[in-house]
Amino acid sequence: MCFSVKIERDLKKLSAFFNAMPVAKAFQGLKRNTEQFPKMFKVPGEDNIIYPNTFAPVIVYVNGQKFIRPMRYRIRPSGSREEVPAKYNLFNARMDSLFKKKTWKRLVGVNHCLFPFKEFYEWVPGGEKGKKRLVTFYPTKQDLMWAPGLFDTWTSQDGSLSLESFALITVDPPSEVLEQGHDRSPLFLSADFVDEWLKLPGERDTRNVFDILSKRQEVTYGHSYG
Repeated sequence: MCFSVKIERDLKKLSAFFNAMPVAKAFQGLKRNTEQFPKMFKVPGEDNIIYPNTFAPVIVYVNGQKFIRPMRYRIRPSGSREEVPAKYNLFNARMDSLFKKKTWKRLVGVNHCLFPFKEFYEWVPGGEKGKKRLVTFYPTKQDLMWAPGLFDTWTSQDGSLSLESFALITVDPPSEVLEQGHDRSPLFLSADFVDEWLKLPGERDTRNVFDILSKRQEVTYGHSYG
């Protein structure tokens, strides 16, 4: 489970790296909503670390162009009258459950996104007095990584509020993460298949979905504690 992530907040950097255009209107709307509804529209602090229910820049593909839009890290299903209780993990979608779990099944082949970030954090065994300790994982030879994701759009019953929210896809971890005591990690999609993932909506063939998601970026993870 990837419970917190350090994001890249520089939209110019993300735009240049992914050849994607920031949607200024969407980020301006988030700013207004954060001022009016701070508990519902949370943004990261100066450390750029997000937790479930915090907004972050996410990349989507629309009409032949990649765009960067703010989305909340944790799915709020469209049509839901209330928030799904926090005990349910709607921010990490296991790859092996994409066509099994109702929440993910209706989004695969429909709403795909890409989530860029710099580090991810996990609580693992090995701390003092039997407590868990926090481990930071990061790629050793590059500044950014990215995970394919699924997103949904929720609108209030009166139509006055709406938000887009996403979940990143996770897989069995590489050895560097497993050796530290954690059994999941974000799927780091090969750069050569980013566009294919984003353009895939409309294709709900499980073979094509899993074929693209099997293309992983070659990476070695470093780690630190605390």
